[in-house]
Amino acid sequence: MLKGVNKLIVDVANPDSEFFERAIFFVKPQMKDTPTKELNKGADELLVKAGKQRKRSAIPAGVVFAGAAGFGAAVAAVLIKLVG
Repeated sequence: MLKGVNKLIVDVANPDSEFFERAIFFVKPQMKDTPTKELNKGADELLVKAGKQRKRSAIPAGVVFAGAAGFGAAVAAVLIKLVG
């Protein structure tokens, strides 16, 4: 909660997202004299960066487990064939 504090805010309305309609950035006090154009550019870059980070997904644990199980089964089959 901002109570009795003056803050410079950059409000980016309608970013390209199906989930969010706006993003609000609170400008650091030492950057309050930065031109608006530069602040908007920085906000846009953060939104793009955040979007790229969220789109990257780790391989689900189930897929890794299934791959490891399959590899283990293949190794076991080869060993059984060599020994038997």
